[in-house]
Amino acid sequence: MANLEVICPGCDATLVVDSVSGEVLLKKLKPTQPKSFESIISQLATEKSEAAKRFDQGIESQKDRSRILDERFKEALDRADKSDTPFRNPMDYD
Repeated sequence: MANLEVICPGCDATLVVDSVSGEVLLKKLKPTQPKSFESIISQLATEKSEAAKRFDQGIESQKDRSRILDERFKEALDRADKSDTPFRNPMDYD
C-alpha cells in the first residue's frame, strides 16, 4: 500500500502516514535556519534521542508480538490435543 503525505495546518509539517494502520511513520518539519552551531548540535542530540526511543519502542513491540504468537500457538496446540475427533483430509471424502 502507498503511504499518505498530509500537511499539518497548525505547524506546516509534512506527516507521512501508513494507509493501512494509520500510524505516523515520519514527521518532516518545515526547514528553518539554525541560529548557531550550538543550536544545531542540540537539535541533532534531540533527533538522536527520539530515534533511539522509536527504535526501543519497535523492539518492545516485536518482543510482545513474539510472546503473543507463542501464547496463541500453545493455545491452539492445547485445543488440538483436547479434541476427540481425528483430522479428516477433505480429499478422503471421495
